[in-house]
Amino acid sequence: MAVAAGCGIWLWWGGEKKDVISRSDPYRIGVVTKSRTSEYWMMIQSGMETAARQAGAELILFSPESEADQEAQEKLAGSLIKKNVDVLAVAPIDSGTYPEYRKTAEKKGIPIVSYDTPFEDPDVPYVGIDNQKAGYRLAEYLCEALEHQGDIGVIAGDLRQLNHRQRVEGICDYIEKEPNMQVVFVEEGYGNRKLSETEIHKLQDQYPEIRGIIANSAVAALGLVDEVKTHNILVVSHDAQSDSIEALRDGSISALIAQYGYEIGYETISYIDAMYKGKNVPKKKILEAELLTGESLEKYDEKYSQ
Repeated sequence: MAVAAGCGIWLWWGGEKKDVISRSDPYRIGVVTKSRTSEYWMMIQSGMETAARQAGAELILFSPESEADQEAQEKLAGSLIKKNVDVLAVAPIDSGTYPEYRKTAEKKGIPIVSYDTPFEDPDVPYVGIDNQKAGYRLAEYLCEALEHQGDIGVIAGDLRQLNHRQRVEGICDYIEKEPNMQVVFVEEGYGNRKLSETEIHKLQDQYPEIRGIIANSAVAALGLVDEVKTHNILVVSHDAQSDSIEALRDGSISALIAQYGYEIGYETISYIDAMYKGKNVPKKKILEAELLTGESLEKYDEKYSQ
């Protein structure tokens, strides 16, 4: 089944969505995301589409169904290599691997750029925020809000992914400075998945003195807020998307690191376009990630409302 919408074509093949945007220019950018199951990833796609139109490039975008499906992601990347795209952009589900598609791309001379999540290999360019700094800043804010007293926990994403590990490292780096605070748990695997009610209650029972939680994604944070608000537990998180902004507005979330999916998508394609056209580009393009609180939302609204 194929459904045409605007300038894109959505195709369902083998249970996976595949998006093709045709341009007049022959140069083609292949993109593999982690999924298309949240607003964040849809906004990344939107930013990429805009930048591709402006660059006159052809964008071929594939998405696995789940952020945990490394095998599907690698197969999709391999299929783009077989299509002889000129550049491949990947947000790796496993940052530490050296999959077959990378070997094939190197043989064919197809450059690879990572976005959102870096590879551990420093030779692969990266476009995204400084994740260690983001984790550090959230921990700093939370400790100040808790008056530098008490235990906190971390709801992390998939720790195969370097961005989530870096966020946890940043959190722990800051907490080392706090003599009266400690990280009492790091729960892994919730980058794009909510904790169940049972899982949340188990954590509350196991750590009754917990005063704050840092979630590495908005999806995970939003799954927490209703369950923990009666326990006076502060929740801070990443990702500025409409539902997390509303949670910040109503006080359910206390602070956000504003990682904008649209900006990451747009800047990734802009970086690739500059690289492909022979311009000097840095190995890493680090994007600004501001800390949003309820007090700073007015400025946010002025900046991003249309």
